[in-house]
Amino acid sequence: MASEPVEGGWLSRWLRQYIRLRWMAVAAVVAGLLVARYVLNLDLSLFPSLVIVAVIVLYNTIFALWQGRRPAEKREAFGAARSDRRFALVQVISDLLALTALLHFVGGIETPFFLFYLFHVGFGSIMLSRRDAYMVAGLTVGLFLLLAGAEYAGWISHVHLEELAPVGLYRNAMYLVVLTVGFAAALFGLTAGATIIVEQLRRQYEREAQARERELVEAGQRLEELDRMRAFFLALASHDLKTPLAVVANYLQAILDGFVGEVNEKQRVWMERANVRVLELIRLINDFLDVSQLAPERIAEEMEFVLLEDVVRRSSEEMRPKAEEKEVTLEIRIPEGLPSVYVAPRRLQQVVTNLLDNGVKFSPRGGLVVLEVHQYENVVQVDVVDQGPGISALYLSHIFEDYFRVQRKEFIPGAGLGLSTARKIVEAHGGEIWVTSPCFGDGKGSRFSFSLPLSPQERSDKE
Repeated sequence: MASEPVEGGWLSRWLRQYIRLRWMAVAAVVAGLLVARYVLNLDLSLFPSLVIVAVIVLYNTIFALWQGRRPAEKREAFGAARSDRRFALVQVISDLLALTALLHFVGGIETPFFLFYLFHVGFGSIMLSRRDAYMVAGLTVGLFLLLAGAEYAGWISHVHLEELAPVGLYRNAMYLVVLTVGFAAALFGLTAGATIIVEQLRRQYEREAQARERELVEAGQRLEELDRMRAFFLALASHDLKTPLAVVANYLQAILDGFVGEVNEKQRVWMERANVRVLELIRLINDFLDVSQLAPERIAEEMEFVLLEDVVRRSSEEMRPKAEEKEVTLEIRIPEGLPSVYVAPRRLQQVVTNLLDNGVKFSPRGGLVVLEVHQYENVVQVDVVDQGPGISALYLSHIFEDYFRVQRKEFIPGAGLGLSTARKIVEAHGGEIWVTSPCFGDGKGSRFSFSLPLSPQERSDKE
C-alpha cells in the first residue's frame, strides 16, 4: 500500500503527457491528410477521415477536462493508481478504435500507417498493468484482423491508393496471413519487452521513493533530537548564566540604593556602569532564549488590550540609564487620546526597547533619539529616529535577519538578534516593520518604524 501514491503520481504524469501527445498527433494527421490529398494527389477519403479526426479532438477534450478537474492531492492519494489505470485503458482503447476506422479510409492494410498501432501498444505497456497490456495487444491484433477480414470478405468497401500498393493486395490470402502473423508477433514481443522494462523501472522508482521516505523519517528524528538538545541548552543557559547575572544585578542595585552603606559619587558612577553592563548581558541572554520562543501561537496566547502609551513609557524608562551614560537624549512624543491596542504587552515592550536600544547604541555621544507614535485610520505606527551613521543600502535588505550585524570599524556589542526579534514579534501581531536610512540630508540617521492594527479583527484579516 505504501507504494501506491508513488505509482499514482507517476502514472498521473504519464496520462497528462499522453493527452498532450494526442493533440500533436491530431495536428500531424490533419497535415498529412491535406498533403496527401492536395500535394501528392492521393485519392483518399478526405471527409470521413476528417470526421474521425474531429471525434478524436472531442474525446481528447473530454479526457483533458477530466484529468484537469482532479485536485493534485487526489492524483497521488491511495487508490488513485487503480483509477488512473482504468482511465489509461479507456484512452488506449479509444485510440485503437479511432486508428482502425482511420486506416480503413486511407488504404486499409495496404497502407504502412497500420504500424501506428505499435505506438498505442507501447503506451499501453507503459501505463497499464501487465495483464491489461497483453489485453490491449490482443485487442489490437483482433481489430487488425477484423479490418483485414471485413475488406477481404467484402463486408466493407476497400479504399485503394494506387500509389502505395498494387491492385488487389488486400485480397491476397497469403499476404494477409503472413502480415497478420508477423504483426501479432511484433505486438506481443513489444508488449513483453516493454512490460518487463517498465516493471523493473517501477520497482526501482518505488525503492528510491521508500529510501527517500526513510531518509525523511530519519531526518525528522534527528531534528527532534536537535530540538531536545536545544531545549536542554536553553534551560542550562537560563539557569547557569541568567540567574547568577540577575543576582549580581540585584546586588549592584542594592549597593546603589545604600543598603550596605553610603556610596560616594565616584563609586556610584562605576557601580552604575557595571550595572548597565550586567543588564546588557542579561538582555543578550534573553535575546538568545527568545529566538526559540517567538512562535505566533505563543504570542497570541499573551495578547490583551493595553494602552500603547504605557508600553512605550516603560521601555523608555528601562533605556534611560543607558542613554544617560552615553549622554544621549531620549525624546518621547505620544499624542493624546490613543486607543487601546490588542497586543502581547511584554513582547511589544521588547520591540520598543530593542529599537530604542539600537538607536542609543549607534547615536553619537550627546546625540538625540526620538520616539514618535502616530495613528493612521485603523493602524498605529511607532517611529524611532536616531542620529547614527546610517545604514548602507548594501545591508538594508538583511537588517532584520537573525544574527546579522552591519560591518563597522568600531566594535559595538550585540548578537544581531534585537532587530530580528522585533520583526518576528511585529509580524506575529499582523503588523509590519521597516527601516529608512539615511533619513537626514547629511546622509546620516536611521528611522525604524513598525505599524500594528488596532483591533483583533483587522489583525486576522491582514494575516
